[in-house]
Amino acid sequence: MRVISYFTANAILTTAAAFSPVNPSVASRSSITTLYSEPLQMFPTKYDSVLERIEGGGTVKTCRLPDNAQRVIYKIESFGRPLKGEVKLWYGPIREVHTLKFNTEDGKNFPVEAVLKFKPQNGATLKCMTSSDPNCPMKVSISVPTPEQDKALAKTAETLWYGADEIEKKIIQGGSTDGRAGAWVYWTIPDYVDSVQMLVWSIDTGKKSFKADIECLRGPNNQVQKYLLQCGGGNQPYHAVFQTPGQGWVIRANNLKYLEDGKVQMAILPYKESKSARTSQLDWN
Repeated sequence: MRVISYFTANAILTTAAAFSPVNPSVASRSSITTLYSEPLQMFPTKYDSVLERIEGGGTVKTCRLPDNAQRVIYKIESFGRPLKGEVKLWYGPIREVHTLKFNTEDGKNFPVEAVLKFKPQNGATLKCMTSSDPNCPMKVSISVPTPEQDKALAKTAETLWYGADEIEKKIIQGGSTDGRAGAWVYWTIPDYVDSVQMLVWSIDTGKKSFKADIECLRGPNNQVQKYLLQCGGGNQPYHAVFQTPGQGWVIRANNLKYLEDGKVQMAILPYKESKSARTSQLDWN
């Protein structure tokens, strides 16, 4: 079994702190010697705004963001039922610059957690909508980082992105000119990794917009979590966390754009490690 090289015993520290964002001054992961004394929290313990319940059946809620905001942190969860819906970022009445459609088996154990970067714009509005199923309500929490927190998040994203190797960070080619879907790429997640973080960024592949299907599988084609991610500005990083507790997790992604419309680059990195001992890296067939 081929696993992400960052997870191998010789490439990481053995403490849980090794899965926290590293000091931005560190040039590469291979030279990591220092961690934050208090690791940066991507997701706040207390959000600026919380909607305790949005009913299912296509209910829509919108949140006007501050004019100087350039990042928004959102968390979407359910009450143990499947989590189905979408999040969009709008500039004005017709310009849609971000879409995330999500479908997870259990919104309590597999919530949507993400940091969205965008250009500051007057009238930027985050729209949340449940699916047509009236039996799938959800809870939404939103926070806008302070300028200091925004800089820390930006530096962390850059450090993780440029510290990732070719196994962790992969280029996904678009589809053929007849409109068929592009390439699929895979990441196998070791058993001791409870959650992973995903960075999607086109800064090194043309800075174009991207559109991709992302699936968290547990078993052959068992889609526990499925996402459709689309961002209008590929030079803005998208940072999300997926829960992957236990064994047998594989993450796969598919570029949904045309061949000539640019590539997308995606990195899958560890976020939290299980407290239990790591299993052997040996794989007998």
